[in-house]
Amino acid sequence: MKVTIYRYRWLIALVILVGVISPAVFSKQSVGQAAVNLPVAANNLYLPVVIKNFPWDSLFGVEVGRTIQPGSTLADRAMELQVGWLRMNSRISWREMQPVEGGAINWTVVAAFENELRALKLAGIKPIVIVSDYPEWATYTRTDGLPSYCGPLLAEKFSAYASFMRSLANRYKQPEFNVHNWEIGNEPDVDPELFGTNESVFGCWGDMEDPFYGGRHYGEMLKVVAPIIKAEDPSAQVWIGGLLLDRPDSVSVPPSCFPYTNCGRSELFLQGILEAGAAPYFDVVPFHAYIAYRGETIDYDNGDPFALWYSLGGIVAGKANFLRQMMSTYGVDKPLFINEIGLMCAEYYPDVCTPPTDDFYQAQADFLVRTLVRGWSNGITGYTWYTLDGPGWRYGGLLYDSSTPRPSFIAYQQLSEQLYGGRYLGTVGYGTGIEAYRFSVPAGETHVVWARFDETLTILVPQVKFIEARDRSGALITPPIVGENYQISVGFEPVYVTVHP
Repeated sequence: MKVTIYRYRWLIALVILVGVISPAVFSKQSVGQAAVNLPVAANNLYLPVVIKNFPWDSLFGVEVGRTIQPGSTLADRAMELQVGWLRMNSRISWREMQPVEGGAINWTVVAAFENELRALKLAGIKPIVIVSDYPEWATYTRTDGLPSYCGPLLAEKFSAYASFMRSLANRYKQPEFNVHNWEIGNEPDVDPELFGTNESVFGCWGDMEDPFYGGRHYGEMLKVVAPIIKAEDPSAQVWIGGLLLDRPDSVSVPPSCFPYTNCGRSELFLQGILEAGAAPYFDVVPFHAYIAYRGETIDYDNGDPFALWYSLGGIVAGKANFLRQMMSTYGVDKPLFINEIGLMCAEYYPDVCTPPTDDFYQAQADFLVRTLVRGWSNGITGYTWYTLDGPGWRYGGLLYDSSTPRPSFIAYQQLSEQLYGGRYLGTVGYGTGIEAYRFSVPAGETHVVWARFDETLTILVPQVKFIEARDRSGALITPPIVGENYQISVGFEPVYVTVHP
């Protein structure tokens, strides 16, 4: 059994967290067989290297949308996942903090948020803080006469926004809070005119009438605001708002648009930012990756030829490829981060989602492991699952209503445990129909392995190399011996195989 000594810092932090944090918004069977070609080195002595790749910055994170009470189950669950990131939306409201132009900033409205930050600091979790709620005096008036609190900002108010962001950076760069990652809006590639209300969870800088869907205007804002943030906090990282990025190609604009499709033009938004010459003014390009469950055991990431992103590699690799190609055109290279991801049980598949069945929750757990591992192999620098708490948007949460773990939570916890301190090394050739990725970890080398399709296959691992195997939930697998190898059954559900390097 592997024991990672690093986990004990989480137990310490949990004790501190419970005592410090105040209520806050965290808002089938064919068998094939192949032996993997592992090098066998006789007479080697393997010693544990407990400080290998340490300290280690976890790629894994969550967003939380409910209040965490002192000593609550939800607080415990957040710690159990050993996440490195927590994305914080709906905490900072410029509208509430500075309702009058030029007026003093009201810091009392963020007291609960500040307690969250203190707790995260003690737990060693890095916050990503979103600022997307703007005062009426800084935004344009919609065609229906309502103000748009979610954007876009008027150009003449960019400097006021920069001043507000300076105040935030100055206050929250302090060690007490440790905020150095600022996300400017959430899903800004949405046109606010698509909504019948002035309240929105989107960042809505989109403009269907603009050739670049509003991205150029957003880029001009970054050129004003980002230098101010970095002057105040040289260690700050400026993130563009996580891109919804519905599809990789433009379609004609219909008379009306369903908000989640953005009329198929949001792929132009990043291009607009780059057209504005704003590349030097942001550090990270985050994007979102959602897929709807439809009652089948399929690869929801890249196993559906009819999916919008299939031709480019799937919802994760496809979007990453698209964004990199776009940046490459402008000579730009920025890290990619998936800051919202999930398998949804959407209302437009009522036969399988009213209510969702256990098959959905199992598919969600498989999707989580497969997509996050593939993303890591594709150079994605991090993820935040949307959300930790349940039921979550379209049942996307990792927990049930009672805050008890869903299969996806257990899968995430085990993924974090198995790859803690890990470094991606490459793929493994276990044979036809098998997909496998290898990671250097303190215990040796861990392979994350699954069958591409819904079938059971077998792999062979030399006895001299084998350390252990575990299923998706972390239970030990006791494989039979076949000759000089261990034979391990592998299905659609991922398994972990740890070997000597």
